[in-house]
Amino acid sequence: METYDLLPFLDARQFITCEILSYIPGLWTENPDFICARPNGTFVGVELTKVTEDRDVAFWDRLQYGEVNIDPYKTQETIQHLIDRKEEARAKRYSEKVSENILVLQLVDGTFDHLRGAFDGLETEFKSHGFSEVWLADYSGLEAYGDIELFGLFPAQWWGRHSRQWSDRKPYG
Repeated sequence: METYDLLPFLDARQFITCEILSYIPGLWTENPDFICARPNGTFVGVELTKVTEDRDVAFWDRLQYGEVNIDPYKTQETIQHLIDRKEEARAKRYSEKVSENILVLQLVDGTFDHLRGAFDGLETEFKSHGFSEVWLADYSGLEAYGDIELFGLFPAQWWGRHSRQWSDRKPYG
């Protein structure tokens, strides 16, 4: 797992939560992907998982439309499936290394705009796991804007879409 994917998440999360998580390079592990430290010194694991569309569908969408047109409800089901799968791994392997873990679901195909309405009324649906935080991360604007957008799925205090740190900035500028 590349640090390239972790650092934009840490920056966006800090902007939203006002809490710094410091990546500890020497403690790289496979389960979870990264170990970070809170300001009080406690360790927290960060697990990054990509949310993708079917490869063939994504290929033809990019060819035909210039972007992937994800199905919001199918993507929502995929996200729930990934949370369940990562919860199994967290319970079996992650908690041995660190007791607290954050799950970051990286939206690779499509954008938050494609998911509009897919999570309406589901605030209570993402509680049956042991992660301290679950975030959906839109990396589609990373190259153009230099940052990512986050949608908090858990806990309730971070629920919803959060704007970019510099939302009025022009792309590539």
